[in-house]
Amino acid sequence: MVTAETAVVAPFVAAALAGAVWLASLGVAQSRATDAAREAARAIARGESEGSATATARDVAAENSRVEIDVEGERVRVEVHTPAQLPLFGGIGTTVSAVAVGRIE
Repeated sequence: MVTAETAVVAPFVAAALAGAVWLASLGVAQSRATDAAREAARAIARGESEGSATATARDVAAENSRVEIDVEGERVRVEVHTPAQLPLFGGIGTTVSAVAVGRIE
């Protein structure tokens, strides 16, 4: 009896565990995107080039992140979009993004 019940419940437990792992990976990806946007905005505010700031953002987030830098007057806005894939199932995922705004020194 216990074996049949375990066989029925095991897929649900595995799915719940996979969902929890994916949510954790989303949190990590969001944190990295936020840090990357902030670091890139700081770099631009200090006077570094956009290429250098983009490289900094990709070092912090991920190499395949999309970095958008917008400089208007004394203001810089950096938006970072980074993919977040389900670790065990590479085709399932989403994109997280973060924005940082700073004043150019």
